[in-house]
Amino acid sequence: MLASLLAMSASAALAAPPDTIARPQFRHAAYVGVHSAEYGGGSHYASLNYEWWLSPRVSVRAGIGGVHRSYPVYTEVFDPVTGRVSYEEVGQHRYNSLLLTSQVRYFLWPARRPAAGLFVGAGLQLVFEEFQQPRTSYSNYVSDIQVHVPLSTRIGYQLRKGRWLLSGSTGLDFTRRDEVQFDPQRPGQGGREVHVTAGSDLQVGFLF
Repeated sequence: MLASLLAMSASAALAAPPDTIARPQFRHAAYVGVHSAEYGGGSHYASLNYEWWLSPRVSVRAGIGGVHRSYPVYTEVFDPVTGRVSYEEVGQHRYNSLLLTSQVRYFLWPARRPAAGLFVGAGLQLVFEEFQQPRTSYSNYVSDIQVHVPLSTRIGYQLRKGRWLLSGSTGLDFTRRDEVQFDPQRPGQGGREVHVTAGSDLQVGFLF
């Protein structure tokens, strides 16, 4: 009886499909990299991300990124005595943005290696943007804060070497924004429209 049970167990083990997904040895990963987005001011964000595997195929990610840009702004100064025009620095143009991301990823292939392979993902992003520009002879002072909540869709591939990961993806971001009216004959026709832009990321990670 015992011999038959052992024989049945051995045959069942041999009959297991060769592409059975192994359980992840490491269920967490931390990443550093670059996130590219075209919404708002269009930026490349330096980013930090954390990933947690719920199962061999499914993981959730959360990340934070930011960007800062500044450059001097000049105004024209006319000298009535000499008739010459010079340029005087009046301040700095500043752009600051904070990016928060969340995403669920599903790994399609290969099936045997956890944390590696082709994946698809979807999630929400929260973007805070701040613009500042000083007053010049040809423009007024500009200061504005905008908030975007894009829905992101991604497809990408992740390579694994030991506990190191290289992850890259590309896709589309969908945001709602105010429509711009160019036709003075149709006042009051504004509203909200879906704005579609491209997004991508490239990151290096470490499993733990």
